[in-house]
Amino acid sequence: MIDGYDLHVHTTASDGTLTPGEVIDAAGNIGLKGIAITDHDTVAGLEPARRYLEHTPDLMLELIPGIELNTEAGDEEIHILGYFIDPENAALNQHLQTIRTSRYDRVLKMVDRLRQSGLAISFDQVQKLTRGESMGRPHIARALMENGYVNSVKEAFDKYIGRGQPGFVPRYKFLPAEAIKLIKEAGGIAVLAHPGLIADSNQIREVIKLGIEGLEVYYPEHSREQQQKLAAWAGQYKLLMTGGSDYHGPGSQESRASLGSSTISGELLAGMRSRLNSRSEI
Repeated sequence: MIDGYDLHVHTTASDGTLTPGEVIDAAGNIGLKGIAITDHDTVAGLEPARRYLEHTPDLMLELIPGIELNTEAGDEEIHILGYFIDPENAALNQHLQTIRTSRYDRVLKMVDRLRQSGLAISFDQVQKLTRGESMGRPHIARALMENGYVNSVKEAFDKYIGRGQPGFVPRYKFLPAEAIKLIKEAGGIAVLAHPGLIADSNQIREVIKLGIEGLEVYYPEHSREQQQKLAAWAGQYKLLMTGGSDYHGPGSQESRASLGSSTISGELLAGMRSRLNSRSEI
């Protein structure tokens, strides 16, 4: 059995393969004490998860409301995690609607470019592969796989829909500072996701300057050396340390590892709560 809290989990509300209820069952089956559902640019999975857990009283699992906001700084993707957010916050939801609309328009344009390149793919097909609100490139990749053009999501990105490829269309420009502000306004804690995957370490320092409150130190693709470096930065800048698996469910090539493969202790989670409490006392 796996102990601890996995604070980076996706569901069908974005690009995961398990429903919120199925994710909760999976977490309970391996003995996790809690999870944070952090779907990309949507909070649609949080209420179904809360209701499911409410109707499963024998399952002693803590559900932490979260989100993962996809932003960009220069040519670098910067993902900002939000924890303990209010899913009904008006400003947050208004911005999420803007993102959903921009994602929809982007997929339309990308499908059109792929069709012009001679690939038989339709928007309807991509839409059918999108089980949640958050439509994006992974769903186009799955359509390309379904039609036999590629064998994996990675190959789809490398050949057709990654930056510089024939189907690529730039995303709606959403800056890290905006994401951090939105998360804090929604009552949450803003954390830099998988900083070890950011190619330019100067970008990490820039995001810290913007007011990020934590670093995702424990992550499946972080080496021990990276973890040590990030932990040192967390200490230097008085940041929280978090961790999670970035689990997307069985059959998803978006998953970095299995559920519970990276977790944090109750002590680190208590530190996050303490940060929230100290903020409310100001």
